Amino acid sequence: MALVDKPQAQQRTGAKDDVRWVSSACSLCYSQCTIKAKVVNGVVMKIEGNPDSPLGSGHLCPKGVAGIMTLYDPNRVNVPLKRTNPKKGFGEDPGWKEISWDEAMDIITARLKKIRAENPKKLVLQRTTTSPNTARTGLVWMSAFGSPNQWPAGGGLHCGNGAHLLNGMFHASWSMHPDYTYGEYAIYFGASKGHSAGHSANPLAGQAAEARARGMKLTVVDPMCNFAGGKSTDWVPIRVGTDAALALGMVNLLLNEFGIYDTEYLQTHTNAPYLIGADSKYVRDPETKKPLVWDAAEGKAKTYDDPTVQIKDMAILGTYEVNGVKAQTGFQKIKDHVKKYTPEKVESITTVSPATVRRLAREFGEHARVGSTIEIDGHKLPYRPVSATYFRGAQGHKNSTWNCLAIELLNQIVGASDVPGGALGFSPVMHGHPETGRPYFEPYEGPDGLMITGAWLAPHKPYPITDPPEQPNQLTLVNSWPLTMCTGFLGSKDQEEIWSQLGVDYRPEMMINFGANSILSVGNPATVAEALKKYDFIVSFDLFITEFSEFADIVLPDTSYLERLDTAPQYPPLLNHPGGTGDWGWPIRQPVIQPEFQRRNFQEVMLELAYRVGFGDEFHAMMNLIFPIKEKWALQPGEKYSWEEISDRRLRTMFGDKYNLDWFKENGLMRWKKTVKEIYWRPFVKCRVPIYFEMIKPIGEKQKAVFDKFEFSKHFDWNRWDPLPEWAPCNSHACTDPQYDMYGFYYRDVLHTNSFTYENPWLDEAAQMSPFSYAIAINDKVAAKKGLKSGDHVIVESQKGKKVQGRVMLTDTIHPEHIAVGGCAGHFTKYQPIALGKGVRFNELLEVELDNMDPTNLNLDTCVKIKVYKDPNPPKQH
Repeated sequence: MALVDKPQAQQRTGAKDDVRWVSSACSLCYSQCTIKAKVVNGVVMKIEGNPDSPLGSGHLCPKGVAGIMTLYDPNRVNVPLKRTNPKKGFGEDPGWKEISWDEAMDIITARLKKIRAENPKKLVLQRTTTSPNTARTGLVWMSAFGSPNQWPAGGGLHCGNGAHLLNGMFHASWSMHPDYTYGEYAIYFGASKGHSAGHSANPLAGQAAEARARGMKLTVVDPMCNFAGGKSTDWVPIRVGTDAALALGMVNLLLNEFGIYDTEYLQTHTNAPYLIGADSKYVRDPETKKPLVWDAAEGKAKTYDDPTVQIKDMAILGTYEVNGVKAQTGFQKIKDHVKKYTPEKVESITTVSPATVRRLAREFGEHARVGSTIEIDGHKLPYRPVSATYFRGAQGHKNSTWNCLAIELLNQIVGASDVPGGALGFSPVMHGHPETGRPYFEPYEGPDGLMITGAWLAPHKPYPITDPPEQPNQLTLVNSWPLTMCTGFLGSKDQEEIWSQLGVDYRPEMMINFGANSILSVGNPATVAEALKKYDFIVSFDLFITEFSEFADIVLPDTSYLERLDTAPQYPPLLNHPGGTGDWGWPIRQPVIQPEFQRRNFQEVMLELAYRVGFGDEFHAMMNLIFPIKEKWALQPGEKYSWEEISDRRLRTMFGDKYNLDWFKENGLMRWKKTVKEIYWRPFVKCRVPIYFEMIKPIGEKQKAVFDKFEFSKHFDWNRWDPLPEWAPCNSHACTDPQYDMYGFYYRDVLHTNSFTYENPWLDEAAQMSPFSYAIAINDKVAAKKGLKSGDHVIVESQKGKKVQGRVMLTDTIHPEHIAVGGCAGHFTKYQPIALGKGVRFNELLEVELDNMDPTNLNLDTCVKIKVYKDPNPPKQH
């Protein structure tokens, strides 16, 4: 395998150095921040934030600065490699042989032609979440090829099916954060927005710091006082996976004791007034089938959109008789339902004291200022300076959907949703560049008056919900679980059992992997490895040989983000453009230097494969539809284009011929002002959100009718499909064996991105200086009782006998029942010597099977019941 030699600068002949600053976009996490790279004599010498960009305004995190070390890592893949050892498994040497690009493409093309002729669905795409816009080309390519089978490896399983789905339904966005400009009080449930890695990390870090400086109070609910907790006003330690119970306890106090809720918002923007029958579903008009509400002025039921119903007369509380049927409003159902979540019951589930539950609820309610307004740029708007934010920590469990819905109710009942001061989705409304009005999107009203997102990142939008089919046609079974966006069945222990029972009549034969490492990122590596062994052929685009690459048949040398062309690295902005005041920015990612050796851009290779296999016209059509590329710039059938030509046409579609690819290469980015109607869009857009989660009931009934025929249905508690959120235990909460006396979980480390960046020597050096990046955090008092001290090597063993090793670091900033592990570490391939053996491979403890997933959305549960004891054979100290 060829290695990278040290870059050779141009030979000096007395001339001055050739110095250029090139604007581009980072891709060492999915924030995709705008950067500038200093290139001297063809060598990248420095990477900085681009001061002209609204995404960071010149600031850059350690990962972004360290990108130079990934670019010039001597362990990169530089030539196509072919496996010569047919046996796959841990410890097996693939016997890599260098081959030419022509030979590699001939082999891959022949395989693809055969599969497409027989059954294109036998092809699977595995993709990274670190380069979402680049990966999107792969999704378009797969649609044109004819296969729906794709997954983002561990990305969606650990941090998406709950938070992204619920944020899509309630904020029309991929995620959300507090309004740092006007907010006064924010409560985080397992989230670090503005305080660590993640969506729009750099801009939000600055905004959050300014908000704290002006006095915004931040309460962090988390088992560990980590990145956000360390800068919070108040840290509330909580038992892992119990966030819903605390949130519902707060909702109970707000509704039934303090009487704090926003009646007008609930009437106008939610389904709170919709009448609910004894079957827990909407009472519908017999003719139009639309949900009914109660018109208090006329004392009768009318459809929710009847123009004769005045908003002020739309009842949100009460019980009524409609056509001989007893019905209650959805809000009344919620108000009655949460009464059982007393502060005392909440304590028994969460360990949060009743006094703290009461204090949090009162603080949230009082800071909401229900009824207040603010004027911004001539618009009088509701002012609700509170927000409840949730992300990976709260939703990464077997009760994912309910945890998120329960927390979201806090925002909704006080009307603090996408208005000044409240919880803001990541830029779900965009009215386009002033010269073209493109791109343009905003949420709109869908079936039953509920909101549909204007833009989205996944193959299907969160609403409206599709019906689960009798005959699944996807290996991921996404269409059999309509509330999921990503499933684990492509790497699960029980995939064959479930595919067979559901009647999936084909199996995967070939995989194309773009930059993902499912061996480390999903769950127990041995489980995922067994799934990978079933493929006849795997092609992997990689920067480095990873643990996954060692199961590949061909490895192709991909370009890094500093060698790649992407025309929209920050689009759609739901992922990385923060909500709130400020500007829009549209940069491109362009090669800072030309690719060295035989590295080739994934997108260029996939384009060539489309032409070679013979579906170039289909690929053009999908590109035109999804990217989009329109009008005179649309890709034409029968033609062949370079990736540069396609990129140029996409930019011209959005901004006109003036702002073509050459213009962006020269200028780097364009920038224009946001408007109030884009920032605080909720009062301007007619649509409602489902605080009474009625849609889940018919979904559950249809799934039950299908699934009850099969053995795997035994895993399901069908009460999970109830429209009223509950707290439900994870598998870890159900463990009663006294020897497993602690809970284990892992969190996203600020210094690393998934498993990708551990090979970067600068980030590794920083992580080694951090006390927790490569260690197991444990409460100091608990550790003392176990005879442990900082630096001791221990074994962490799950209730199912899975084990990981590591050293402990004692702290008083973790809940005493828990241990915590940072990041997605534990590399064991020899081809990444910097990463080798660093950190703790926590995912060893995670079972990849249906019984360890949320039955409604298939989110993998990332907490386990464990025991900790000294390692009898600790590694030797060097």
